Amino acid sequence: MSLTHALLGLLQYIPSTGYDIKMMFDESIHFFWNSTMPQIYRTLNQMEAEGLLTVAVEYQDGKPNRKVYTVTDAGLEEFQRWLAETPEFPEMRYSILIKIFLGLKTEPRFLIAHLQAWREHHANLLQRYEEECPLLIEKYKNITGAVEDAMYWEMTRNFGIRLATMMIEWCDATLATIQEETEK
Repeated sequence: MSLTHALLGLLQYIPSTGYDIKMMFDESIHFFWNSTMPQIYRTLNQMEAEGLLTVAVEYQDGKPNRKVYTVTDAGLEEFQRWLAETPEFPEMRYSILIKIFLGLKTEPRFLIAHLQAWREHHANLLQRYEEECPLLIEKYKNITGAVEDAMYWEMTRNFGIRLATMMIEWCDATLATIQEETEK
């Protein structure tokens, strides 16, 4: 996935400033794809140069002017082309799995600490998916009027819940195995 396509998707809901887009990004797509403010602005400028977006400057008294981005017909075409493409399959790269795979080469206390941190990270994610995300889905459903889209947003939240739950269960089982082996 490219940042360009994520931005094209978000901008279809409502024309927005770069700051507004970053806020939407942080409360939605951020859960599975991260981007920084400089990356977003750089990509918006590139998209404008490519004709995928238009920019309207809103002049403000006593404040910096606002640049509001809107998707063009060419942007819509590119977005639809991308949606029709087969998605790439992610390359699994978890350094913790290498550490576990080579676990006999280190002290169990290090593996236990790594697994506890990994578990805590996924428990925090799970809590956010369960508590924060439903509120964010409702918020953006109301802001954008994209009531039917909320079902798809819920599907991505469900993926996060399932992945975090699986990671927690794996950590618990792996911790139990390591602790059992160290007690022998």
